[in-house]
Amino acid sequence: MAKPNTKSPEIYAEIRRLSETVLKKDGTPNLSEIGRLMGCSKETVGRALNKILDYHHPEILEAAMAGGIEDPRNLSHFWKIVKDGEGNGYSLFVKNPQSGKDMSVFDLMREAVSEAPRPKLLLPPRISQPYGEHLMVIDLADVHFLKLCVQSETGHVYNREVARHRVIEGTRALIRMAQPMGVGRILFVLGNDILHVDNSRTTTTSGTYQDSDGTIFQGFKDAASALEVAIREASQVADVDLIHCMSNHDWLLGWTLSQTVAARLRDNPNVRGTEYNLSEAHRKYYRFERNLFGLTHADGAKEEKLYGLMVKEARQHISECLNLYWLLHHLHHKIRKTRGEFEFLREKDHNGMTAHITGHTMTEGHNLNIEYVRSPSAPDGWHDRNGYVNRQAVECFIHHPTLGQRARFTEWF
Repeated sequence: MAKPNTKSPEIYAEIRRLSETVLKKDGTPNLSEIGRLMGCSKETVGRALNKILDYHHPEILEAAMAGGIEDPRNLSHFWKIVKDGEGNGYSLFVKNPQSGKDMSVFDLMREAVSEAPRPKLLLPPRISQPYGEHLMVIDLADVHFLKLCVQSETGHVYNREVARHRVIEGTRALIRMAQPMGVGRILFVLGNDILHVDNSRTTTTSGTYQDSDGTIFQGFKDAASALEVAIREASQVADVDLIHCMSNHDWLLGWTLSQTVAARLRDNPNVRGTEYNLSEAHRKYYRFERNLFGLTHADGAKEEKLYGLMVKEARQHISECLNLYWLLHHLHHKIRKTRGEFEFLREKDHNGMTAHITGHTMTEGHNLNIEYVRSPSAPDGWHDRNGYVNRQAVECFIHHPTLGQRARFTEWF
């Protein structure tokens, strides 16, 4: 009789089974009898049992066998998916307790995607056609999921729950205000420090420590869930284009989050995220009829370089677009200006007030319009100590196909 391959996962499972049923009087496995039944020596059985001693859980063995892994100790993690006939259930990311490694970014994305609620539980498909001709730009800038602000220190409360509320309810409020204008398409801006940190050590991409409310896993899941709800609701109004802005707090995980959200919405025919729009490019361009938008986080290229960059990087569009805009972020407060023959500041948030500057009229279509978007996140301890106290809000912008920006709406918190 040929000797069995004791490195086979199936043999490991059989040895484990026999070790629980073929016992000596003292209750320990009878190695000699197991060896006789398996066609090998008791020493071989003993070595096999030593290998699986701490890996005897049936689900670990089952996962190792399914993956063709000979030694269960080489199985670092696996997925357990339980679904009923209607597709309801759960998925678990299980780490081998003895050899499990840290969860990778890919694992985090896959877990968040697999946990997505079924679409029918959220919103029905849109039946009516979009009403109106305007583009609505929803730009939830610098949300900072996981930021922690304490009332006794800063006068503000901000945490994951508050961030989720401001993303969802802020989007709903903007939609209510904008719909009477007639919205025919929506540009939904992702990224821009949607997460406060970029790793499990609660630091930014560059390593700056941050006070955080929860783990990176909790923040990632909460942000993905909130964005999905907001985008699905926006898609009931008009078709939605997603676009991602790379940012300094969450350079890696912010991009990962946008990929995850786009994947969770892949079943929605009213939502589109192209490879370019969701790429890691520092600056993005988006065209709506005769409106050309540049989008960037604003922690990179200086403001005075933006017009030249737009001319170079969007050359095929700029000659056909009368209305030119840059949407910038990062500063958490409003700065609005035009750049033509000279720079003209039109609006600026200060501590306790917003200044609207009057002067030489600079109409749409003759100058570059630059706008820093307000943030819904409150000032944390560092910002409060240094006097960077922003008034929290989310904003949207309404653009006519040829006339440019017709309106803007702000939801204050």
